[in-house]
Amino acid sequence: MGIERQERMKVLRARLRALRAEAGLSGAALAQGAGVGWPTVSKVENGRLGPCSDVLGRLARALLLDEAISRAVWDPSV
Repeated sequence: MGIERQERMKVLRARLRALRAEAGLSGAALAQGAGVGWPTVSKVENGRLGPCSDVLGRLARALLLDEAISRAVWDPSV
């Protein structure tokens, strides 16, 4: 994994964790709301999994982010 990708993943992990905390959700509650397994949320937050766009979309919907906001949240280049 290149340095740039590692940095992007680091930003994504931090944003996900912060958004989850702001929403007052546990990792398990976010996973349930997103329709993904708790290990998926844990792996994304801990950098062991780079989520696909489907998982990011599910997480964004569970966090009640609209499309424009979720694009800005997940893509630091926006």
